[in-house]
Amino acid sequence: MLNKPGLLTALAQRMDWLGQRQGVVADNIANADTQDYRARDLDEASFHRALTRQVGTPLAARQTHVGHLVGSKNADTSGAKVVEAAGAYEISPTGNSVVLEEQLIMMNQVQADHNMMVRLYKKHAAMIRLALKGSR
Repeated sequence: MLNKPGLLTALAQRMDWLGQRQGVVADNIANADTQDYRARDLDEASFHRALTRQVGTPLAARQTHVGHLVGSKNADTSGAKVVEAAGAYEISPTGNSVVLEEQLIMMNQVQADHNMMVRLYKKHAAMIRLALKGSR
């Protein structure tokens, strides 16, 4: 199912989204001392919608073994946009809602997701090379 031509496009879109999210996190960190600045984040639901468009079928977790946990479905909400970070942990007396620890966690998550996308891209490219090379 994931070997359709749209997979590379979907990976590129995800990496683009991760780059945009990294920029939003960097803006949050840069404005950590700005009065009345609210921490922001990107809406991730749009990536799931774009991936579904590229792959052609809704992706859902499947329970393939009785010992596996059953996955939950992602809600499909509005398009990709910068939104105020949900559930601000704390707001300073100046009205700033940026918590540096949260931003560093988000930055690490973006890096981990980016590394995973690179590994997926490399695996897909290796499969294509193997298919083209054949069993010589």
